[in-house]
Amino acid sequence: MKNFQHSTMHHLLDVLVIFSLFDAVFQILQIIVSFSLPGFVIERCCASYFLSDYEKRSRHYISIFLLSVSAGSGLLLSYLYHQCEFFSPPNLNSIVCVSAESTLVYHIIVLVINIISSVVLAIIEKYNYKRLHESSNLRKSKREYSLAERFQISENIRVCELMKTIINVVALFNLLSTVSAALDNFDLSPTFLNVAATFFNFCVLTYGSLVFGLFYYLIPQFKNELKAVFMRMRLVNPVSPFPDILKEKPMQMAAKETDEYFSQLQKQWL
Repeated sequence: MKNFQHSTMHHLLDVLVIFSLFDAVFQILQIIVSFSLPGFVIERCCASYFLSDYEKRSRHYISIFLLSVSAGSGLLLSYLYHQCEFFSPPNLNSIVCVSAESTLVYHIIVLVINIISSVVLAIIEKYNYKRLHESSNLRKSKREYSLAERFQISENIRVCELMKTIINVVALFNLLSTVSAALDNFDLSPTFLNVAATFFNFCVLTYGSLVFGLFYYLIPQFKNELKAVFMRMRLVNPVSPFPDILKEKPMQMAAKETDEYFSQLQKQWL
């Protein structure tokens, strides 16, 4: 009987360790997703600063820096969130992971960073709109803007508006997931904490799914790249696109009118 209890306890502790490791990995991914907005904001700050040649020159150090900071922050905060105490129960060789005494400060840090990022995103959008008006009004503009700079200004505004749309959709789930996870720091009933943990998982899964769906439907480049990856993995069969008659006919008319215009202009010159 004692051997049976010993074996059962040993398996339960092993299962607890496995679930603790999965929970730690899940927390790392969640924190990396939470820092995606600051990453986009910093990237648009760089795009606004390197206005003339941001798309022309490949500055790989920016993406490497942002990915390293996001992954490093996720690892660090997850380690602080799951401070493990290694101990050996009597006659058992196993470990038990015990969470930190208070994780409320980490939730507040992530929430404050995302709020600051949202404010900075609005400032970047306002700044680029100002540059757009300057580039459009040549008389009041203090400098001339090249075609590449105008394109980059429009691209910055487009990305800012896209991020605002994503923030407006997923902000509620982001806030609810943070609050439900922070409830673990208070002395509440186990039933209520279990409900809060389930609600947290639901919010995080919905949050991640909505972000992916919005990126897929709002960014054509992301959709095309994803389809290309699926085709290379042979998950999707390559299909030749059908010609769009509604778009093709106006383009043919525009090309015909352009040819007629230049023909008339050439006759006038002669």
